[in-house]
Amino acid sequence: MLSPFDAYVTNLNISEGAYARAGSAMFTLIDARTWWVIANYREGKIRNIHVGSKVDVYLMGHPDRKFDGVVQSLGYGVFPEDGNVADGLPNIQRTLNWVHLSTRFPVRVLVQNPDPALFRIGATALTIVR
Repeated sequence: MLSPFDAYVTNLNISEGAYARAGSAMFTLIDARTWWVIANYREGKIRNIHVGSKVDVYLMGHPDRKFDGVVQSLGYGVFPEDGNVADGLPNIQRTLNWVHLSTRFPVRVLVQNPDPALFRIGATALTIVR
């Protein structure tokens, strides 16, 4: 069987001779065609960010490489207290030890020139909105 898109296989949990069961995950496909970065920007900075804004993206694992991005969307709500996702709103931590941090809202950035060999889901990136 072939994947319907270019992808990486991860979390492969089956070996030769094992049986596949309906509804039971055997592996995960990571879509390598399109890459996004979710950047959490402080509430005081988000007013200067707009859909379509150009973004410089740097990966922590490859800080010498600059990737071009564009803002696709801005979050309009986050869960206000520490806890899990509730009612469909992402939980962005607002405390660092005893210091209360300003609220951060997720900004979704589409990477326009990704190198799929360098990008990983869950990796850390730095973004600069132009």
